[in-house]
Amino acid sequence: MPQDFSGQNLRGRSFRGQNLEGANFSYADIRSADFTGGNLTGANFSHAKAGLEPNRAVLHIISLCLLSGASGFFSAFSGSLVSLLFENSSLESRIAGWTCLIVIVILFTVITRKGINASLAVAGATTGAGAIAGAVAGAVA
Repeated sequence: MPQDFSGQNLRGRSFRGQNLEGANFSYADIRSADFTGGNLTGANFSHAKAGLEPNRAVLHIISLCLLSGASGFFSAFSGSLVSLLFENSSLESRIAGWTCLIVIVILFTVITRKGINASLAVAGATTGAGAIAGAVAGAVA
């Protein structure tokens, strides 16, 4: 027998992995409810309130602004490092430029083939390797 949640306040409730086949969520408040892995075949969500709660929406907007700023900073930084390839400067600068360009190509390849989650792991590994290479290059100079 299908479950009836019509008109109920289900904010933030977890339905993770549950069988909700044919359940009635009409006119229910399901904001921030978690339906991950649940069976929702034939479920009725007509006139249900969905989305994020206001405090979570603000948190997501702040997070997106910080990520956008960090992305812009790292884009400018990596662009300046790659531009070292085209200057008539020292060998260390050219090595830094080539290293940055290779890391960028690897990251785009991983993002294209494996997705963003795998690229974050590669980015962490290459950042660590780049930090070590930069320290060695600085010590040699």
